[in-house]
Amino acid sequence: MHIYSVTPESMSSFEEFDEDFRTRLTRAAAGYERAGWSGVLVPHNLHEVDPWVVAAYLGSVTDRLLPLIAVQPSSLPPHTAAAMASAYATLYGRPLHFNLVAGAREDELRSTGDLLGHDERYERLLVYGRVLRGLLAGEEVSEEGPHYRYERFRLEPRPEVLARCLLFVAGSSPASLRVAKEVADVVITHPAPYPEWERDVLEPLLADGYRGAFGIRVGVIARSDPLEAWRTARDRFPETWRGRQETLLKTLSQNNWSRQLATRAVAEESAPDASKVPDPYWLGAFRNGRASAPFLVGSHEDVGARLGAYLAAGVEHVLLNGSYETDHEDINRAFEVARRHTVRPGRGEENE
Repeated sequence: MHIYSVTPESMSSFEEFDEDFRTRLTRAAAGYERAGWSGVLVPHNLHEVDPWVVAAYLGSVTDRLLPLIAVQPSSLPPHTAAAMASAYATLYGRPLHFNLVAGAREDELRSTGDLLGHDERYERLLVYGRVLRGLLAGEEVSEEGPHYRYERFRLEPRPEVLARCLLFVAGSSPASLRVAKEVADVVITHPAPYPEWERDVLEPLLADGYRGAFGIRVGVIARSDPLEAWRTARDRFPETWRGRQETLLKTLSQNNWSRQLATRAVAEESAPDASKVPDPYWLGAFRNGRASAPFLVGSHEDVGARLGAYLAAGVEHVLLNGSYETDHEDINRAFEVARRHTVRPGRGEENE
């Protein structure tokens, strides 16, 4: 079981920070290591600190944490990404993982001259992943097509630890799942409630021959008292008019994830009775505009049981939609519960 959090924001339109980004990043990374987690997602967009600079800094202030670095083909060719991974491995003796993303924000893509359509971006991502995987494995790569051209190119230097780098592919559209089947070590989804996720993601991928690992991206707010967990969630992510309007706009998004989550978030009751414990699956943080994924909220037992359904189905990687250091112990307690729910039918053993 591998748990990843995410780097703190370098800037925010929602809050002002009392400390500089480096101080917050250093404290967050130390907290993730103390919690025993595997790594940290380093996002890529045009309004955040460059992810490669952040990853290099993380290597200098941690002992074993692995960056899961987001890479967009429009911003970095695959041979450069492989060379950066080689440099990181040379400096720190560790691999890093790649989160391959086609690009979701149309405004950013257009402003930097990336005019490809949705499915064309995934066709490019497929070639990108194939080239990157070959270089990391030490292969001599030849490729000629509309996106990249390589003639007997090999990565040098290439530390052997690069063989442990994993390629994550995020998405839920048919185009993204085709890419995942071909090049992903781990396919990542923002899951619907388990029965729908099993029907719409797990079963189609397995039926189509996918043999890699599965991962999900969720937020977790768990407490001994479920009402306390819900109070924390609502205080942390209060409903806003602006957030709801942006969510309505996302129901028209070309991005499959955003559109599906936004449609569900609009339909979800925004302000249930505070004296009752709602269903743990919650899109209030998404509807607030502060998260790109659903949250599981409630008691350690309730959240753990929901997580356990995904783990029992084969999910081995969980990307948290951020975390407060005060949440780490409670998150780990929820995962302890989840592991007790991971007995797979016919196997008679737990997925540790």
